[in-house]
Amino acid sequence: MMSFFKYILSGTLICLSLQAEAQLFRKGPDADDLYNEAVKETKAQHYAKAIELSKAALAKRPEFTDQELLLGRLYMLTGQTAAARKHIKAVLAKDPLYKDAYLYAVNIELGAKKYEEAACYVDEGLYHFPADRDLMLKKLGILDASENFFQGGIYANSLLEKYSGDTVVTRAYTGHYMLAGRYYQVRGNQLLAQQNYEKALLVDPNNREAKEAITNMYIRSGSYTSAMEQINAELASNPGSYDLMMRKLGLLQDTHDYAGALAYLQLILKRFPNDGKARSMETPLRMEAAAWYANTDPYLLYEGVLEKNPGNREALDKVIGLSMSRGAYREALAWINRGLKSSPNDQRLLGLKMDVLESDRKFTEAAALAEKLRQGNPGNADLRSRYTALKIASGRDYLSQQQYDLALSEFTKALQADPKDTAALDMTANTYIIQKDNVRALQVLDKALAIYPDNTRFLIKKSSVLAGMGQYDEAAAIASQLLERNPGDERYQANLVDLRLTAGRILMQSEEYDMAAAQFRRVLAEQPNNLDAINYLINMETAVGQPDSALLYADQGLKYYPDNKDLLLKKAGVLTSVNRYAAANDITYQLMQRYPFTVKYRNAYTEGLLAQGTTYQRNNQPDSALAVFKQVLAVNRRDSMGLLYSINLLNGKQQYDSALAYANEGIRYYPNNEAFIQKRAVTLESRKEYVAAAAAADSVVVLKNTPANQDYAEYLKSKTLKNQFGMYYLNTNYDYTSTKYSIATLEYRHYIPRGSWAARLNYAGRTQGTGLMGEAEIYYNHTPKMYSYGLVNYSNGIVFPQFRVAYSLFKTFKHNIEGELGVRYLKADTVNSISGVASVAKTWKDFWVNFRAYFISDSPNFYTSFNLTSRYYMNHSQDYIMFVAGLGTSPDDRSRLVQFPKLAGLLTRSVGAGYLKTFKYRTSVGVYGTWINQKINDTDFQNQYDLYITLQRKF
Repeated sequence: MMSFFKYILSGTLICLSLQAEAQLFRKGPDADDLYNEAVKETKAQHYAKAIELSKAALAKRPEFTDQELLLGRLYMLTGQTAAARKHIKAVLAKDPLYKDAYLYAVNIELGAKKYEEAACYVDEGLYHFPADRDLMLKKLGILDASENFFQGGIYANSLLEKYSGDTVVTRAYTGHYMLAGRYYQVRGNQLLAQQNYEKALLVDPNNREAKEAITNMYIRSGSYTSAMEQINAELASNPGSYDLMMRKLGLLQDTHDYAGALAYLQLILKRFPNDGKARSMETPLRMEAAAWYANTDPYLLYEGVLEKNPGNREALDKVIGLSMSRGAYREALAWINRGLKSSPNDQRLLGLKMDVLESDRKFTEAAALAEKLRQGNPGNADLRSRYTALKIASGRDYLSQQQYDLALSEFTKALQADPKDTAALDMTANTYIIQKDNVRALQVLDKALAIYPDNTRFLIKKSSVLAGMGQYDEAAAIASQLLERNPGDERYQANLVDLRLTAGRILMQSEEYDMAAAQFRRVLAEQPNNLDAINYLINMETAVGQPDSALLYADQGLKYYPDNKDLLLKKAGVLTSVNRYAAANDITYQLMQRYPFTVKYRNAYTEGLLAQGTTYQRNNQPDSALAVFKQVLAVNRRDSMGLLYSINLLNGKQQYDSALAYANEGIRYYPNNEAFIQKRAVTLESRKEYVAAAAAADSVVVLKNTPANQDYAEYLKSKTLKNQFGMYYLNTNYDYTSTKYSIATLEYRHYIPRGSWAARLNYAGRTQGTGLMGEAEIYYNHTPKMYSYGLVNYSNGIVFPQFRVAYSLFKTFKHNIEGELGVRYLKADTVNSISGVASVAKTWKDFWVNFRAYFISDSPNFYTSFNLTSRYYMNHSQDYIMFVAGLGTSPDDRSRLVQFPKLAGLLTRSVGAGYLKTFKYRTSVGVYGTWINQKINDTDFQNQYDLYITLQRKF
């Protein structure tokens, strides 16, 4: 039993220890776990807990943008605007392509009524996500919130065109115009309110609010007929609508058409028999009608009289008048026609019929009656005026139906009756203007102004027609005349300014810049603060190379609009064009600080810095240029031009480590950009790291396989090769002996960091034996501008000199001039020759020229020898053509070493030419020919001909 308890106790202790160990060593929740918990708490509306979890997640992973955005949203939900703004900005700084962050940023600024800031955020978002529906909807919301309904209307139309089938966009479009309608309705602008409500109805024909608003506007303005027409039109499309029927009943009641109202109420009750509201209205409506008619309906009384006595003229006149007063035009017309049956020429009845037809908007029929009455009374001025007015009304009716010929016919008849009628003249001109027949419109207006020379309406209309015909100066002259008559009137001033601006724009499009500028200057004479004219003048003066004038206009604009972003940006651009970079960059820097998320200001600042840096670069001020490019990279470390310019400058200053660091940074940001990989290759070449440079050049070829890139890659690859094999063949012929000399040479060369060394074996077969000569040669670079050349030859004494030693020191001076000082020693047979060597060489682009002089001592004799060599390099210095001319025999002349003792001291002249071709920087083939003439005595000369062939291959 005891052992059993011992096992139980041991097991319990083991379990407890495992649990304790799990508690001690269990890893805490990571940032993702905390984020998921914060999301759950947010959905549960536990905002304080969600904020605590979000802060903990950000402490573990500061770059966690999703978490930081959630924290910003939580601060928005809890009304902590400043904290929300801070975190949303931080998200955008870390990730400018996070779309939701732009939406939150817009909401924050909209809530704070900072519409300009909200617009900046939405523009920045649309820059990265063009045509994004959500961002476009936000922009429309900003325009509406800032009550910029004109621009909002333009934007709403473009949004609807882009997303015509999207219900969300359709609702936003309708909402914009409903908001605009309410805005103008509250401010008493009934025309604009009605226009906006009508646009909302175009997309949403069943919008009840818009319909009611339009109807109410009609009622408030006393246009009961229009209101009734509106309701009847709606009922035609929706005859069973209870709301519409009740609204019509109310309108009948408001116009005191109680008979019609009671009849219509019965129709409503028939359709909606259980409607308590309709039933409760019947008794009050009858009471109201009874009070209105004072218990007696005159119409019914007079109608009863006519039933008993149809010829009673007074009763007939009364029922006609009562019908007309109640708007019952059809009943009135019926009574009039009943009277005309018995008295067809009754002037009063005809006049009443004309009134009824006019009231019922049957203007053409009314005008026909008026003409009939006028023919019967040709001298009646009132009938003539009435006829004219009805013809004009009839023409207007045709004009509204776009029946222009019929409208013109009516207006013409009105003018025939009264040639001076202003309304007829005005409507005739309008008809031609609508049809864009400006010539005839102008004729009508000139006729009108001949009668009424000071009529403002005709003058404005003529000015508009002239502008439409492109005659802006004449149009502006009329506008100026009107302004002189009404000084200080903003309407006339605005008209004149618009004319000048339009003229200027058209002239500018025609590239008539001087004439356009004159128009814009006239605008500024009227309105010194006109922003459009100022902007145009800045643009034009800049375009024609007048930056000083452009700056004057920019300063003029900034005097009125000191914080205008576009003006400031334009001024910075002009300052940049005249190399005033410090002032320009100060402006763009301030703009960038004010609007840190607006790309165009950041770009303008960096472009100004780049222009300043390149100017320093052109003026050979590399340190100043580098400092400016560092400022560019401080703003945008990914700026490709800043990186490339910095690499070039650092390479020029031989600061290869820094240049390589920038090149690597460019490759990291732009891995497929050949320019940065090419810069890396060039920098590595300058550091003599040819293996890495060749690898970089190969990567450039992979990206862009061009001949130039291939050539550079091959060049760098050749620099990695340390060995070279060479074969040389020299054939010499003489015209004075049948003996020929041929020398074959094998060479091995090895390249070392500071130069190269080579070993050669020369072979020449002769009848007296085989000539062999070994050579050791070295080129050694002491400094980038100084190197040594050394050579030792030793032979078996057959054909070749027994021993030869050469040494020269070369130094490069300014202007690509190279000098040489050296010594030569040669032992052959009984000759021991010591020579001094001096040369000077000069490079001009692809040409290289060298003049060398030898001073030869062969005791007791002393000789001189001179040599002029020129080369023309081709194909990136791989190939060259060589021309040589010499006087005397030098100890460096390979073809004459075999006869040096015999030729020394003779007057020797030589000319030669050669061509070397290199294939891919590895294999070189050369062919050289030389003619040598030696003077034996005063009358005898002998000639020597050399042919020299070379082949070299790097490996």
